[in-house]
Amino acid sequence: MENTQSLYISLFNEEKSDVLKELLHACVDEICGRPGPSYRKFINSMDWSRAEYEGVYKLISTLLRNPASLHMVDEKMPQEYHELPEQVQHNVLTCLKVRREHLTNALLREHYKRKLPTLTDFDWRLKLVMGSSKMSSLRESLLQLDLIVEDVESRRIINLELSKDELETVINALEASV
Repeated sequence: MENTQSLYISLFNEEKSDVLKELLHACVDEICGRPGPSYRKFINSMDWSRAEYEGVYKLISTLLRNPASLHMVDEKMPQEYHELPEQVQHNVLTCLKVRREHLTNALLREHYKRKLPTLTDFDWRLKLVMGSSKMSSLRESLLQLDLIVEDVESRRIINLELSKDELETVINALEASV
């Protein structure tokens, strides 16, 4: 542990505090589904080898993905947190305070996606049907609703075509379940 501590002290010196904050927030962005950090982005601002960068990146990602970190209480923080220098611990806590809600939502989304199919997005179109083969003047509005559902293995689109009455039934059922 002492060897690890000295490595972290040399990697996270005081002058590089801004770069560390940028790396922390980039890791949170990646967890939240946005583009994350890359070695090329940090190569000029940090004097790290690729292996050191990969190790730090893995450490920070593991730390931020751990649900215990969201408590932001020293006693509940993971072991990796306690191995870091004090100024790095402070930067991690500051990042967690600022991005706690984003991280919580992203980690919950990941958890539920592993357990059940999850609605991630939707798209809708409103159409006015003027007639059909049975009736020459129908004039009925239809909602075409695409539900994008993801689970561990796949992403699929469920297409629904709803009349006004069917749409009201769906809305009432959804409101009742909340």
